[in-house]
Amino acid sequence: MMKCFIVEPFVPHLASDEYYLCIYSVRDGDEILFYHEGGVDVGDVDSKAERLIVETGSTLNTETVETALLKHAPAARKTLISSFVKALHTLYVQLHFTYLEINPFVVVDDMASDSVLPILS
Repeated sequence: MMKCFIVEPFVPHLASDEYYLCIYSVRDGDEILFYHEGGVDVGDVDSKAERLIVETGSTLNTETVETALLKHAPAARKTLISSFVKALHTLYVQLHFTYLEINPFVVVDDMASDSVLPILS
């Protein structure tokens, strides 16, 4: 049973500012799912999301994230999103997580950094 949630303040944004991100453990490492649309209407992300497996002991880099996961993300946001995904995966590994999902993951153009709304881990 989930007993701990992190909730960030609401950031005014458009639906096009919402993304879906999930990291979970698989037999050979961690699988990262990213979808360029997030929020309550994300639907079946298993069939829609871009996927990347990071093998156990491997280090994720931003170039791999951009190439494998961010094909449909706006070009102006790819650097920010790939840096966030890389940092989040590093934290995920260091804290021995087995599942982490962020929906929606929100990025707005007038922010100096990203803002994460509800997290389920």
